[in-house]
Amino acid sequence: MGAPPAMPTWDQYANPAQAAPPYSAGAPSPYAQPATQPLFPEGMPEMSTPQNGMFGTIQQQMRFLQEVRLRGAWLAGGTSADDMGVVDADLSATFAVPWVYNQAPFLITPGYSMHFFDGPIAPVTVPPALGPDMPPRTYDAFLDFGWQPQINQWFGVNVGARVGVYSDFSFVDSHSIRIMGRALGVATVTNEVQITFGVVYLDRNRIKLLPAGGVIWTPNPDARYEILFPNPKLARRLTTIGTSDLWYYISGEYGDGSWTITREDGSHDSVDYNDIRVAIGLEEVSPAGGRIFIEGGFVFDRELFYRSNNPPPFDLSNTVMVRGGISY
Repeated sequence: MGAPPAMPTWDQYANPAQAAPPYSAGAPSPYAQPATQPLFPEGMPEMSTPQNGMFGTIQQQMRFLQEVRLRGAWLAGGTSADDMGVVDADLSATFAVPWVYNQAPFLITPGYSMHFFDGPIAPVTVPPALGPDMPPRTYDAFLDFGWQPQINQWFGVNVGARVGVYSDFSFVDSHSIRIMGRALGVATVTNEVQITFGVVYLDRNRIKLLPAGGVIWTPNPDARYEILFPNPKLARRLTTIGTSDLWYYISGEYGDGSWTITREDGSHDSVDYNDIRVAIGLEEVSPAGGRIFIEGGFVFDRELFYRSNNPPPFDLSNTVMVRGGISY
């Protein structure tokens, strides 16, 4: 199979655990670029187009329905005031629309996600108007547009935008509509090394813009190391089962999302749920492009951040996570 399909486990726009390509676990890397020649080819063998990059083979480029994904995640809750359990369910599909001969197609991804919250439980001494609270569930409904052209033989870009409604749907206003974007450059320095750099616009209450980039090192066909901010991932091929490859990896990500909600006291607000996740996982990749992954991890630096600042940023307890998904 060559280098493994990268499986970034964070969603640069909402929740690495949630949502749509090319930002989710089990999806191709948003940084991988097809390339025909490195910047410094002296002494290097001639490069061929990667078979499992963002667009894959030419035949895959021309296929209208690129991929359908179903994913789920569980974060353990508890009974303390600073505990909050989360269950995520995500469904998305990516379509390729060619627009210029011999150029990368536009990728269009509609997606829908549901998030179920258990907690937090405000202390009895705190009036509801002053304590943290989350609705039982929130929703994401979005449309993502991506384009990854190759500018020349060694340099390409990854640009895109997403527009969606993020809310508990009991209250929708202008803050419910989030418009996000990304702009990344990818330089193929050698056959083994790519350098990426750019920015991602998150459109959250606390953090609007993040730098993104780093180094992708593929020293051999059995290893791929994405030393990237904010979603590093180190992957190696474990074995081959029949015609499918089994990879193991360790990854990190910045989550989660932002929604408009109705508070327990009836007021309307907008809230970010932010966390950092570290996971260890397994993924089986078939030659036809199907993927199944499962991973477990630790979630820390969790907080609720309300636009109203009522209450001020509220820290949640650390927890564990189990996540899995299938795509084809």
